[in-house]
Amino acid sequence: MSSTVELVLGLEAISAKEWMAGPVKPGAPSRRTRAPQAAARGSAPAQRKRASRTSASATQGEPDDAGTAIAAALGRMPGIEATSAFERSTARAFVEPEGAWRVMLTAAGDGTRHIRAERAHELTPGVRRCETACDEPLEAGVALAFTEAFPQVLKDALGKPGKLAPSPALAIRRGTWRWSGADGAVVDIELSDARALYDSIDAESAEQRQRPIAFCELRLISRIEQAPAPQEREVAAPSAAAEVQAERAEIDKNAAAELDERARSEWGAVRALFAAAGALADALPVFPVLQGGCERACAASAGNEPARATRTDLSNVKTPHEALVAIAGAVARQWFGNEAGVRDGSGTETEFVHQMRVALRRLKTLLKTFPKWADERWERTIVPELDWLGGLLGQARDLDVFVDATLPALAGADVDAATWTSLQARAAVRRHEAREQVRAALRSRRYAALSLAWLQWLASLRFSHGPVDMVDKSLVRYAAKRVRKHYARLIEKPALTELTPAERHRRRIEAKRLRYTLEFFESLASHKTRRALSKQLGRIQSVLGDGSDATAALQFLEALDVSPYAHGFARGWCEAVNRWSAIEGERLLQELGKPKIARES
Repeated sequence: MSSTVELVLGLEAISAKEWMAGPVKPGAPSRRTRAPQAAARGSAPAQRKRASRTSASATQGEPDDAGTAIAAALGRMPGIEATSAFERSTARAFVEPEGAWRVMLTAAGDGTRHIRAERAHELTPGVRRCETACDEPLEAGVALAFTEAFPQVLKDALGKPGKLAPSPALAIRRGTWRWSGADGAVVDIELSDARALYDSIDAESAEQRQRPIAFCELRLISRIEQAPAPQEREVAAPSAAAEVQAERAEIDKNAAAELDERARSEWGAVRALFAAAGALADALPVFPVLQGGCERACAASAGNEPARATRTDLSNVKTPHEALVAIAGAVARQWFGNEAGVRDGSGTETEFVHQMRVALRRLKTLLKTFPKWADERWERTIVPELDWLGGLLGQARDLDVFVDATLPALAGADVDAATWTSLQARAAVRRHEAREQVRAALRSRRYAALSLAWLQWLASLRFSHGPVDMVDKSLVRYAAKRVRKHYARLIEKPALTELTPAERHRRRIEAKRLRYTLEFFESLASHKTRRALSKQLGRIQSVLGDGSDATAALQFLEALDVSPYAHGFARGWCEAVNRWSAIEGERLLQELGKPKIARES
């Protein structure tokens, strides 16, 4: 079976419309969704300009035909050549819930039918390793459903077909191109533009009904160069125990070398994927996604709920490096699991914004917990962009709290609640503006670059052993040391009641870091730490958060130019909240037990 790695870049609809409309003319007002931060980074590379200049003309008569525009742009990009025409077909996908199997049935316009089946697993978030199990034609007239006409080898491998979730039949236009890098790397690009869905099992039914576009994406595929097979040697009968031991050591050494060679081949293919993805994202309105369109179509019943932090089982993990890889993967899934809800929301994205912001904060805490893994690429390329995105998400989240919680509380505390009505309306406008800034950022080229840089950095961890002085470190001892460090910073003197609001906010950040760190190492912590202490930390964080929200509220009120009465009332109310927050936070902190890693020695 041939082995490949793949990465999917999804087309974002509003970004695509802007891109198809071409560059903004000098003096014209900037478009609503163009992120000012992205524009400030300078003009686009020449290949993006070439792709954009004629993107609109490529679709005259079909202004929303993004698939055709992308296909035309690919044909103009340097280093990319077409390997097949952009043609229509009907297809249906079948995907195992865990994603281990993906079967695609295709019916071309000339009636020929084809089946392709792949076994896949996640190599690292955003990147899957695939092995082709079946790729051959089917008899004409075979329905786009599981059938006895399938090759026997595939039926044997799949077992019962009921375990695969089917997509509706899809009307797809598909074409392929090949990207060649300066270093000789080659990546195949498959553009799939699903323009309609059908309710029937067979798309040739007369009951066809068009629906909105299902997806438009670029699937990047890089072949893994097969490492040369190890030469088999005939092992002579040993004459002594020492010879047996030496022979086994040699065999182990050869096996380790073979594994290293496989890893190098995989990493070379993964690096090629990200190089091609970077070139494409710099020229086209595409963004990395963790799940492809066919997989999403097969999971149509899944609810669009905010992605929350999940527990990472480290019970069988031995080293800090392995733990970092596992935890970072979970953080990535929380980040990208909320991305669409933030970007596409229309007034309902409050929790998506909150959870995406939490994911970014958890990521920063993770690298505070594993500081030796923060290499130059992380510090220079990723951290500044995380600060940029985190600032926008933080502003949007703070305004959500201000509008939904703080202002209603102020109005409820005042004998004349009507005083706050116009202020609430103006604050809602400011919140809308902040959300628009976040949406624009998530549609920007700058965000695409950040997403790819973060995923590539995470992939590089998968193919390394981490810092040299950490290779043989015990995870349990490492976790205990990091937890003790965060705990000491949280309980240090002076007391919370003796600190300024800004200083209490910094102490709240320490509480948050300790809580996140304990969540990272939850599977290693004692039962009491997992239950009682984590809940207590949550209470401390919430109480101190009330004080931080009150301080932020005063800043928002000053920006809104409120009346002297409202400002004075709010100042007194916020001062009372801050004072209560300090007293209650200190009480809870005094009751906080010492965290313990269960297997600490």
